[in-house]
Amino acid sequence: MKKIIVSMMLLVLALSASAHKRWVLPSLFSVSEAQWITVDASVSNNLFYPDRPWPLETVRVVSPSGENVTLSNQSKGHRRSTFDFEVSQRGTYKVVAANTLYFVQYKETEQGETKRMRAASIDEIKNKLPQNVFSQEVAKSDSTLESYVTLGAPNHQVFAESNGGVQFKPVTHPNDLYQGEEGVFGFTVNDQPLVGAEVIMVWEGTRYRDDEQVIELITDDQGQIKLPLSQAGRFYLELSHRRSVDKEAYDKAYVNYLGTFEVLPQ
Repeated sequence: MKKIIVSMMLLVLALSASAHKRWVLPSLFSVSEAQWITVDASVSNNLFYPDRPWPLETVRVVSPSGENVTLSNQSKGHRRSTFDFEVSQRGTYKVVAANTLYFVQYKETEQGETKRMRAASIDEIKNKLPQNVFSQEVAKSDSTLESYVTLGAPNHQVFAESNGGVQFKPVTHPNDLYQGEEGVFGFTVNDQPLVGAEVIMVWEGTRYRDDEQVIELITDDQGQIKLPLSQAGRFYLELSHRRSVDKEAYDKAYVNYLGTFEVLPQ
């Protein structure tokens, strides 16, 4: 029988206030007339000061009617990626980058070196992994980056779309957040409330603070968190959770959600 190696496979997905953060940032979150929106995508320490470009291959924009929107002027620079999209339908657009990866850690012999690799599918793992390894562990990671832009009145059509992994189910619309009020966001996995997941909330401006002033939250039995909207401005939200595994193809399963939102003054 193969020995399962017990270790932290996905340190990159662990919640850490000091870790690099991945984000997509629209130039505007709410508009009253049709226009173009520019989106930055980056990985950085300070919100929202780009350090490294985020690849645009998996990025989509979904219109209020559920159709994919054309991304214009796509560019990958040294510190950030950017693109434009046109907001012309009334309602809420979703900017999303979702992907699934598998991480493998294995030994070819009992005393051998621990090796690691990453793959996009179980079939790719089977093709790459040496035969007759002594031990192995496979972890599945579903990751989603999102932000939202609304023309006119917000609607909820885009929240019905499924990307796999964590599904964002807001009670308070993300483009209807106001200073001094309380926002309620919900999350599900496989149509079930994501209970007990750790979430961090960080206001922009970390570059000008001695510490990030991370707000730590836990999803309740309905998979919801209550956001303290104590100020106006943009904030970053990150959820990370190890969920139960009911498949033999992998030993661990992680879900990760990263969102960028804006709070307006009253």
